[in-house]
Amino acid sequence: MGEMYMSVVTVLETIIKEKHISKGELAERIGITKQNMSNKIKRDNFSALELVEIADALGVQLILKDGKNEYRIDYPADQKGKPKRNMTTKEKEEAVAKAKATREKHMGEKPE
Repeated sequence: MGEMYMSVVTVLETIIKEKHISKGELAERIGITKQNMSNKIKRDNFSALELVEIADALGVQLILKDGKNEYRIDYPADQKGKPKRNMTTKEKEEAVAKAKATREKHMGEKPE
């Protein structure tokens, strides 16, 4: 088989389809929201740690190769699965309130 050149998103979508899982399920496996996963896919924007976590969740490896060597990219287990943003309780409450206000503004939702 010849060389194939694909974006990260193309590779992910191919593997997700082959493994019969949804993007939402993948998001859950790596500890991010479905919306965050959707945004990352739309922008084709992933950190190296996220790619390693995705590879783990899909049962594949993230590998760089040159003409003679293969380099497996991985992180220690204690660095994987952490919240992607360390927020204080107050910051979380503010983020929830802001998200709710945005929904109300754009979708006409009524406040509770």
